[in-house]
Formats: sequence, C-alpha cells, structure tokens
Amino acid sequence: MTCIQSERQALLRFKQDLKDPSNRLSGWTAVGDCCRWDGIVCSNVTGHVIELHLGSSHVGGMLSPSLLDLKHLTYLDLSDNDFGLTQIPTWFWNMVSNLYYLNISRNQFHGSIPDLLTMNQPSVLLDLSSNNFSGSLPHLSFNVIAIDLSFNSLSESMLRFLCYKLNEPMNLEILNIGHNLLSGEIPECWNKYPRLVGIKLCDNSFSGKIPSSMGALTSLQSLHIRNNSFIGEIPSSLRNCSELITVDFSSNKLSGDIPPWMGESLPKLIILSLHTNMFTGTIPEQICALSYLQILDLSHNNLVGEIPNCINNLSD
Repeated sequence: MTCIQSERQALLRFKQDLKDPSNRLSGWTAVGDCCRWDGIVCSNVTGHVIELHLGSSHVGGMLSPSLLDLKHLTYLDLSDNDFGLTQIPTWFWNMVSNLYYLNISRNQFHGSIPDLLTMNQPSVLLDLSSNNFSGSLPHLSFNVIAIDLSFNSLSESMLRFLCYKLNEPMNLEILNIGHNLLSGEIPECWNKYPRLVGIKLCDNSFSGKIPSSMGALTSLQSLHIRNNSFIGEIPSSLRNCSELITVDFSSNKLSGDIPPWMGESLPKLIILSLHTNMFTGTIPEQICALSYLQILDLSHNNLVGEIPNCINNLSD
C-alpha cells in the first residue's frame, strides 16, 4: 500500500507550520510514498496514516489544523519538542477523541485542558505531563486507562474530577497528577476506580485525611502521596490493598502509630517510606514479615523504643 494523496498533502501542510532546525522532516517531500517517511506509520491494509511518531525531534512552531485531515490517525507522539508557550487550539482537543495514544509531554503547551469525555478508542493512554497547563482537572472518558498530568500548574480541588458520575465505574489504571498546585481534601470517591494500579498525588497541597475508600482499590500496586499536608492516621482499610509494592507517605503530617497490619496484610511491599511525619510509638515487629522489603525509611518521626532485631534480617 502506498500513501494516500490527500494525506500526503495534509502532512506537508503540517510540516509547513513547523520549525525543524534538525531537519528531521527533510524527507517529507511532494514526491514519494509518505508511508515511508520518517515518523509515519500507515495501515498495511488501507494505506491510511494511522501513527505519527515525532517525539524528541526538536520541532516547534505551530500546530496545523491539517492534522484533522488525517482522519484515521490513532497514535500521536509530539513529546519532548520545542513548542514554546503554545496554547493548544480547540480543534486539536476535538481530534484527540479518535486517538488511543497521545503524548505531548515535555513541551511548553499552556492553557486549560477541556473535559476529555468523547474518547472513541477502547483503551486510551494520555501523557500531558511537563507542560504549563493550568485550571482544573478534566473529566475523563470511561475509555481512558492511563493519564499523566504531572508537572503542570493545575489547581483547585479533586472533587469535580474524582467524583464525576459517581455511580459509573471507570477503567482508569494509572493516575499521575503529581507536581501541580492542587489543594483541598481528597474526596471519598475511590470506589469508582476499581482497576487502579498506580496513583501519584505527590508534591501538591492536599490536606485532610487519607480517604478510607482507597481501601476499595484491591489491585493497587503503587501509592505515592509524598510532600502534601495529609493528617491523621493511616486508614485501616488500606489493609485490603494486598497487592501494594510501593507505599510513599513521606513528608506529610500523618500521626499515630505505624500500623502492625502493614507487615501482615501487605506482603508484597518492596518500598515503604514514611519519613518526615509525626508518627509515634514503636516500630512494630510485624514489619519484619515483609520478606520482599528493600527500602524502609521511618526517619524524622517521633518514634521511641528500640529498633527490632529482626530488621537486620530484611537485607538477607
């Protein structure tokens, strides 16, 4: 299959609005098969352009609406480029509804992110991290399975985002909203996300208690809430999250005893970081039952008593 003429013209118009100092797109010319161009993947069956791989290409400039003419495009990677302080146009977000993979991370895109409710592909991965997006978190389609919004300037609370259509379960597996300007308490809406495997809420200004509804996340493997202002005790409901491998609750204002059940109910833990909190009491000997544990950091708390001798066995 050779490339379709109208799609070649669309790609050439897209190139025309780009700055390409490294000449990554020098092979994109008016002649030849565009399916053989660098960064282009076409369908072996129809010849339509279905994927555009331009990550780390040092391109910049403007996003051309000619992308709308690539009506069969399902994969778009523009990550790690030089789109300096560019606002994403409305037409671009409309085009995203046909993609199953979008990566525009590590640019300087700015503006707000609209609700992403009309994603037509069954399993969608979105990476919008390391930009200058602001405003609130967007509502997500049922079809989004992974989203990375970290290292932006998103603000406000999580209530609108997390509790939208509360009675409709989501397919989301990976949620990363770390390193933003988010604040307020985390609402008790986690029952809506039964497939979550990884959560990163770190480096924001969240406050209040860790929601007990997180205990419903029985597939959860990684939970990072580092560097916020969470208070209170670790909820006992988290003992239900027996698949956890990494727990990072460091640099908060958590208090109470370190729960003995963490050593009994979380047998797969490899990393447990609780440093720089307000935990009191002694180190529970049950921690020694964590046979896979490689990193244990309980420093900068108000713990008393002796370190259990069995801790020495964890390095074996």
